[in-house]
Amino acid sequence: METKINHDFSIKRTIHANYHYSFWAFFSITSLWVIYLTQHGMSLIQVGLLESIFHIASLLFEVPSGTLADRFAYKTVLIMGRIMAIISGLLFLSGSGFWWFALAFIIQAFSYNLNSGTNEALIFETLKSAHLEKSYLKITANLNAIYELADMLGLIIAGFFVHWHFALTYVIYILTSFLAIIAILRMREPQDTQPASNNEPTTSFADIVSTSWRFLNTHHLIAALMLFLACYQAIGTTYFFYFQTLMTHYHFSGWQISTVIVLASIFNILGAKFSPNLEKYWSKQAIITSLVILMDIGLLATLYANIVVLTGCFILINLVTAIVEPIFNDFLQQQLPSNARATLLSVMSMIFSLVMIGLFPVVGVLITWLHFNLAFFSIGILLLASCFSIAITYLIKK
Repeated sequence: METKINHDFSIKRTIHANYHYSFWAFFSITSLWVIYLTQHGMSLIQVGLLESIFHIASLLFEVPSGTLADRFAYKTVLIMGRIMAIISGLLFLSGSGFWWFALAFIIQAFSYNLNSGTNEALIFETLKSAHLEKSYLKITANLNAIYELADMLGLIIAGFFVHWHFALTYVIYILTSFLAIIAILRMREPQDTQPASNNEPTTSFADIVSTSWRFLNTHHLIAALMLFLACYQAIGTTYFFYFQTLMTHYHFSGWQISTVIVLASIFNILGAKFSPNLEKYWSKQAIITSLVILMDIGLLATLYANIVVLTGCFILINLVTAIVEPIFNDFLQQQLPSNARATLLSVMSMIFSLVMIGLFPVVGVLITWLHFNLAFFSIGILLLASCFSIAITYLIKK
């Protein structure tokens, strides 16, 4: 009885510590990096190339970092991620040229990848050890709400620094990384995922990657959902980052930038928090269709080049992007095998990186040539055409 009480207390402490870690790790004080780079002389094309470098590095690091999480302690991998974040913050503070920033992005990509999939896998395996897997959707909804809250507060603070000592945002980034490490130390590693002893057989990198490939090759629906989520999030992410240049183009003050971020973040938090309730009333197919339609409405509305309309599109696109993640995260978590969970989640992030490598610099070029509104209107047309193509293919098959 006492053992069970201690075990339950350990699980609660780990979950609460993970909430603290998630807040500090996702405290988006540096999310206005597009403005930061343009203030340091980078053009939109260079900004697009730097983001591509980040995702190329992320692509190269993704499966190895996921494998580390499957082979070694989750806590160790998370701490390594925060150390890499501290190093990247120092590089951004001291950098002044394209290649120096490129190095900072490469280190930051490694930091991002060490967290990618690892945190979610730690939570799920912790719950699984107590047969509480059904609680994962509620907890992941809480985590996404925390991500959005941390994102909002970080961006609000960053907005006030835009025209005043903007470099201080990276000092804060380094400090929050130390706070995240403290939170990690309070967690407890799930017992059945501890590293194997010398007397136990170990799983090689090739074995884990092979397992992931075989799983995706035989589960086409999961592979398709991973691709859908990657494309959907890539469009939302691209709009978010390039909208920063629009705010500077219209000479938004620090408080105006923060106000827009607050409005978008409030909707994001509500969307992330209440997204599990959608499945009580609609099927996943209906949810997917609705989210795609709303995303396309936001993109097509950018044709009307009015800053109020474009800001509304910004809020809408951010909202639907926030809603989609917890729904698909829960579905995918239920389908993945424990021995390769972090690796497969890393593969999902790898697909996202592939999409971003192509999309982000292309949009940067389109904005330079066609302006912001026409660039994203074009993406909306492509999305609409893709939806019609998929719908026609589906009807033909029926």
